[in-house]
Amino acid sequence: MAPFPPPPLAPSPDTDEAELLPLVAVIELKWLAAGIGQHLHVERMQHDAAYARAVLDAAESGSSVPLRRAAARLKVTLARALDEA
Repeated sequence: MAPFPPPPLAPSPDTDEAELLPLVAVIELKWLAAGIGQHLHVERMQHDAAYARAVLDAAESGSSVPLRRAAARLKVTLARALDEA
């Protein structure tokens, strides 16, 4: 049996789009990593830059093409967010 897809996210009414998009990308990365037996901590990805870099670097060097692509997209998203801050 194939695994169930991740549930849709339900943002709170006061969540702005700039916060939501990186979260969606982190959740995507989490599910793709889980699919190959790797686990990541979503909140830590959002608040610990060293952890996030290590996770993204590991994901980009892995054998899963979808995981590598998701990691690359998230790096771009996070870089933009940092530039705008």
